[in-house]
This record gives sequence, structure tokens and C-alpha cells, in this order.
Amino acid sequence: MPRSKKLLCSLVMCSFLLPSAIAWAAPLVSLELSTEAGFPLGGERKWLMLLKDCKLANIRFRSQRAGVKIEIKNRGTEQSPNYVVIGLLTARNRLRLPGVEFRYGERAAITKWVEKLKADGMEGVTAQTGVFGLTKKQLVQVHEALTGKVNFSTRGLKNSEAVTRIARGLKLEVALGPAARTALVSQEKVADELQGLSCGTALAIVLRPLGLVLVPDKPTGKMVRLSIVGSDQVKESWPIGWPPQKNPGVILPALFKNLEVEIEDVALSKALTAIAPRIKAPFVFDYNAMARDRIDLAAVKVNVPAGRTYYKKILDRVLSQARLYCEIRVDEMNTPFLWISTLKKS
Repeated sequence: MPRSKKLLCSLVMCSFLLPSAIAWAAPLVSLELSTEAGFPLGGERKWLMLLKDCKLANIRFRSQRAGVKIEIKNRGTEQSPNYVVIGLLTARNRLRLPGVEFRYGERAAITKWVEKLKADGMEGVTAQTGVFGLTKKQLVQVHEALTGKVNFSTRGLKNSEAVTRIARGLKLEVALGPAARTALVSQEKVADELQGLSCGTALAIVLRPLGLVLVPDKPTGKMVRLSIVGSDQVKESWPIGWPPQKNPGVILPALFKNLEVEIEDVALSKALTAIAPRIKAPFVFDYNAMARDRIDLAAVKVNVPAGRTYYKKILDRVLSQARLYCEIRVDEMNTPFLWISTLKKS
């Protein structure tokens, strides 16, 4: 083959291979450790034996120094990071790294920290996290992704179909846990009309009767996502709405409109059906709690004596006769709705 053609062939091969090599360049993590005054004599060797199996590229011990700055430096490039972690072995025989401290023997936890640094970069291990283990920036991302409105009628749809249609419009991945895959086979249908509410609140409402909840999370090395799991598998989940920040009369003025009323021996379901359109906000029922307490809206007869009052007071009165209560909540777009649950809050 002529030299010019060989050169052209080599250049073409490089143009394909080089980006791939950059993309797959695994980050390196090294440790540079100083010791604090009072650190146990000979302790460096024990820590070295522990750390050598923690997926580190290099471990260096430096002479005892005062005021060492615990930090992470990238001595490589953005495409091919080479992280050097400056840490400290303390007088209490602890390993102090940026934002975290490990006891001797916590090899698995240290390895996990190193893997997270490799996968998510310096921000992944140094950014302060809060609820769901997410940073403020990640929580804002989740909230914004869940603000879109449900643009279809939900009442009468199978819960699984409602979940699928809502999830399809989200900008975040939705992952199903084992409990979710089983529960979503259910033929149960959505009882409430959620059209116009935000996707986050609507999803939480639709999932609750199935024993499921929505949980934002961020697996190591991956993007923030939404996981649907069994309610008994987690301690915290995305809520069904939020407390309003404004005065209830401003958020939902129709609820405080005065009128003459008298209700005598009427089924609670019928009374609520008559009131709901006048409030101009969705009524959302906690069917789980109602089933647990064996409350049947059609079976409970309610009464309100003749007189002048307002809708919130009427609702409080008729609901209390069935051991229920209501409260104003707002979705991710501050759209108000009424959450109706049992007086024994679950």
C-alpha cells in the first residue's frame, strides 16, 4: 500500500479510537495523608494495609504537619481526571477526608467513597446533601421536572395507565422497584380527577392506593432519577402536596364564601359531590386510611343545622361526622386542592 494511503488509513483509525479512549479513561484517585499530633505510633502501616484494597492508585504518607488543608485536587484533565485527596490521620486514629471521617476498619465505606469520587467527581463527595440524599441543586432539578401539569382525565383510568402516561412526559428516568412491578399489574382504577394538578403530586396520589411511593434518588455514577417503590421500603418519599405558603383565604377564596345551608340526613358522598364544584379545587381522598378505618362515604349520613355559614365550616362539620378531616394543600405549581383523610392521621 502506498505510504500516503497508509497514513490516511492511520489517521482515520485514530479519529475513531481517540474519542473512545478519552471517554473511557477511568479516573484515578490517590491519597496523600498527614498525621496529627498524637496519632498512634506505627499506625501508618495499619492504615496502609487497610487502604491498599480501597481501589486507590497510590497512597503517600507525609510528615506530621499542623494546619493541613483537607481537600481534593484534580491533577489530570476534565476528560481524564487524576484526583489527589489530601487527608489527615487524627490523634483518635480516624481518617479525615473532605466532608467525611472514617474509623479504622471501615474499608467498605472508604471504598464506596472512592468509587463515588470516581463516578460523580468532586461535587459528588463534597456537596452538602439533604432530603433523599440529594444536593439543593438536584432537589431543584427534581421539583422542576415534576411541575408539568397532567393534561388528561384520570378518573376511571387504571392506575398503571395513569402512571405510565404521567411518567412518559417527565424529563427524568422513572425506575420501578420489584414491589412496583407487582403492584402495577393491579386492575385498580383512579377514583379522583387529577387533571390540572402537577405531575409530582398526581403521581404520589395515584401510587398511594397501590402501596407505592415516589422517591427521588441518584445512584452512584448515574443521573438523578425517580424510583417507584413499596411504601414500606423507605422512610421518606415525595409528598402528596405541600402546605400552602399563603393565607388559605387567598389560595382558595371560594372555600370561605358565606351561604345559607341546611343538610338533613344526607349521604356524605352526595353532600361532597354537591359541594366540590363550588369550591373550584380537586377533592383528593386518602382511600388507604379510609379503607383501614372502614369508612364508606355512601353509608355515612350527615347533618348540618339550618343557618348561615361558609363552605370550609360545612366541610369540617360533615367530614367530622365520618371521622374525617380536610386540609388545603398545593402541588408543585401552587395549585390548591383539598386532601381528605381520617382524623387518625397515617
